[in-house]
Amino acid sequence: MLGFRMEEISELINDINIITKINCVLYDKDFRVLHAYKNSMCRFCTLVRRDPARLEKCLACDRHGLSRAMETGKPYRYKCHMGLTESAAPVVCEDMTVGFVLTGQNLLAEDLPAVQAQIAAVEDGSLRAALEQELQEMRFTTKEELSAMANLVQMCASYLYMKKLIRFQDAPLAARLKQYIDANLAEELSIPRICKSFGISKSSLYLLSRDALGMGVTDYVRQRRVHRACDLLSEGEHSVGAVAESVGFADVGYFTKVFKKHMGCTPSEYRKKSS
Repeated sequence: MLGFRMEEISELINDINIITKINCVLYDKDFRVLHAYKNSMCRFCTLVRRDPARLEKCLACDRHGLSRAMETGKPYRYKCHMGLTESAAPVVCEDMTVGFVLTGQNLLAEDLPAVQAQIAAVEDGSLRAALEQELQEMRFTTKEELSAMANLVQMCASYLYMKKLIRFQDAPLAARLKQYIDANLAEELSIPRICKSFGISKSSLYLLSRDALGMGVTDYVRQRRVHRACDLLSEGEHSVGAVAESVGFADVGYFTKVFKKHMGCTPSEYRKKSS
């Protein structure tokens, strides 16, 4: 399970809102709001959302945009039910979608007729007048600004990952991975098999192993096999071939090569030193 270090990420989302003047909201992969900049919702949308029926339409638009971004794995631009332009962009780390950034409340010049038509259809006269007034005061957003915002989101995703602000928080999963590897050192421990056993993707396994084990899972398996071999060699009861087989090496020559790389000596030399 991926988690976010919210204090640092919240500050970054706030900075994006301040600099771009475009409303930017961070969601997790399950479409739950993680952070929205305070008072970032424009007065036009605030008025629209005061009506429960229109609020539900707003939320439905958000879910639609996020769903399409998840399906395509790319930024998705669309019109909300009031005619404004919104964009949903996946936050991708190691080919894995870990969340989304939704930018909305954008008025493009081409949106104006559709927004005016939606306002004209509002039955409540006072609300209609208020929306007309707010529409006049809204700034126009250009397509270039929206494209730049999408690029900024992707750059921020890379920044979040490099600064380790996105990380695995599922300690039980990390512990189970270690236990599984130790219990199956004599068996095939390929990436596909481990992924199947834990029901996770290769990219998820990569993130988990690097975050929880400090290295790639293949390197960790090799390290654990060598350490187990050291224990068995110290006991002096098994041949080098038997030790190699018991820790998952079918080829004694390859086992010796790997062992020497890790320990600085051959298995036989290690046995003599430890006896």
